[in-house]
Amino acid sequence: MRNIYLLSLASLIFTTATFGQTTSTSILGSVTDASGASISGAKVTATNVKTSVASTTVTTETGDYAFPILDIGEYQVVVEQPGFKGETRKGIVLQVNEKFRVDFRLQVGSQAEAITVTAEAANLRTDEASIGGTVEQRRLVELPMNGRNVGNFAVLNPGVGFGSRHGYDGQSGGGGGVPIPGQTIAIIANGQRETSQHATLDGVVATEARINTVPFSPSPEAMEEVRVISGSYSAEYGFNSGAQLVMVMRSGTNDFHGSVYDYLRNDKLDAEGYFQNYFTPVGQPRIKKTSLRQNQFGGVLGGPILIPKVYNGRNKTFFNFNYEGRRRREPGAISTALVPSDAMRTGDFSQLLNRTNAAGVPQAPIQIVDPFSNPASPTPFPNNIIPTSRISPAAQSLLNYIPRAQNSLPDPISGVNFRNPGTNSIDDDQYFVKIDHSISENDKVFARYATNIPKYFSITNNPEFSYLVEGRNNNLATQWLHLFSPTV
Repeated sequence: MRNIYLLSLASLIFTTATFGQTTSTSILGSVTDASGASISGAKVTATNVKTSVASTTVTTETGDYAFPILDIGEYQVVVEQPGFKGETRKGIVLQVNEKFRVDFRLQVGSQAEAITVTAEAANLRTDEASIGGTVEQRRLVELPMNGRNVGNFAVLNPGVGFGSRHGYDGQSGGGGGVPIPGQTIAIIANGQRETSQHATLDGVVATEARINTVPFSPSPEAMEEVRVISGSYSAEYGFNSGAQLVMVMRSGTNDFHGSVYDYLRNDKLDAEGYFQNYFTPVGQPRIKKTSLRQNQFGGVLGGPILIPKVYNGRNKTFFNFNYEGRRRREPGAISTALVPSDAMRTGDFSQLLNRTNAAGVPQAPIQIVDPFSNPASPTPFPNNIIPTSRISPAAQSLLNYIPRAQNSLPDPISGVNFRNPGTNSIDDDQYFVKIDHSISENDKVFARYATNIPKYFSITNNPEFSYLVEGRNNNLATQWLHLFSPTV
């Protein structure tokens, strides 16, 4: 009889406010004159190039300014002050959680005159000491990635590796991940276990509470950046001591952008598994590759919210929507195992005294001893046969759930003596939607909803058992951002 196990994944629903913000970036700096003296009251404007959303502040008495909460993306910063030439810095690209310093030294002159700097040297990050790396949107989409699990990019950073529960980690034939293959994100950093990792999606906790893994993998097309911080965190990352995974979803811009895709994998294109015929005797027919049909398909669309004759959201309201489906079928997937021989089931381990390898070369014998005899001089069971009276009834009952050997082996403790055509199937649908709205220069709000609906069915190498996992993972975020002006 086959037993079906149902596991409903707990829903993950979170809300956050400005205090929990962990994805916004900052532009800060100072404004001085040609002699190095601070200029107070100068008007500073930072404008997002793709959305035209601008934020404005003025310098303090010490000439400092800061924009503490900005979306990631490309910016230009303009400084204006009567009696000085205006100055513009272009090509400022902000990455997640970055503090980007831009200092200005204004020249005396008319405001009608302006200085524009379009080529910026590499930014030296002197305002934070964190250790980590960021994978931007272009690399997320263009780099090859088995299974399209965005957590795979984390290991591009020094000291970061795959956790044992990570999906598609290369350690399990491309089908890793608990409870659903390919879905989980679990990483380790600098010796800290995966249970010590902490992950956020748009500033909202995205890990489940038991072992801190991320139970879904956002589509790379839906992500703007993925950042891994592996050491020297600031105080906002005080939850866990391991890797800090920060994921940010894409936002819409003033232009419409979209794409559709379908990634195909099947056994006709895949190589044979290394151990698939490792134990196949010479001259015997080779085991065929396991049938595999996998498609990961979907699309992404983003831009301004436009309702003809009703609402024009350019420069104010933007959306981004992504859907991804995964369908994986492995009919007749051959599972292999090494199970006790029929003789061993009755307590007869005599074959262990005459072991040979596949070439007939004798191997070291293994003697079974009486565990209740003198440890200093243990008594072996005659001919390695355990008396029936000494076999536990509970152990004998458990043997009924272990399949019987299909063939004999020259060495009963190495090789494969059971093969079973199992099956694996995955149906997975993910939806991500994000809406950003700029109320004013100092007030912004965004809402984001992400859901993953997976179903996984598997019959493994034991035909007495089958396994079914299905459920829903939700991640909800709403956030109101207020920028104080002037900002210190």
